[in-house]
Amino acid sequence: MSALARTFDSVSRFERLSLRWIAQRRHPLLDLVMRGFTRAGNWQTWTALIITALIAGDLLRAIALHITPRLLLTLGVAFVIKSILKRPRPSRAMVDFSSLLTDPDPYSFPSSHSACAWVVCISLASLLGGWPLWIAYACAISYSRIHLGAHYPLDVLIGCLWSGHAAVFS
Repeated sequence: MSALARTFDSVSRFERLSLRWIAQRRHPLLDLVMRGFTRAGNWQTWTALIITALIAGDLLRAIALHITPRLLLTLGVAFVIKSILKRPRPSRAMVDFSSLLTDPDPYSFPSSHSACAWVVCISLASLLGGWPLWIAYACAISYSRIHLGAHYPLDVLIGCLWSGHAAVFS
């Protein structure tokens, strides 16, 4: 086995152990909060917020026009990567593991929720300030995907990193 294959195997084992560890510590109240954060990162939520901002007024319209192309590009790239790599979600690949959500698609890598959350939050922080608040919000949406069992940690981490980079440098 090559060094690269051993590394991927070790990461995969760590991810499975992490998901099982988190699942064993789930609590109904925390699960409810995490579902809320996941809903906050759904494309339907972002769409509703953008439409509202476009209608609301000049400042909000300008913000929506700034964020929308970045969000659409991020979402599009995430779905292209998912369709190429086809990494199954944890609930489909791990024996005796269940997600607390109905998966919107069969593929896990990268987390489009996390990617979009970071694009929106970094964009908002750069426009409005309040970096700690926006980073905490993006972290909460990202962690919710792991907590609820929709993604492996690496799916979320990669989604955060590449989308954050895209938001900062676009």
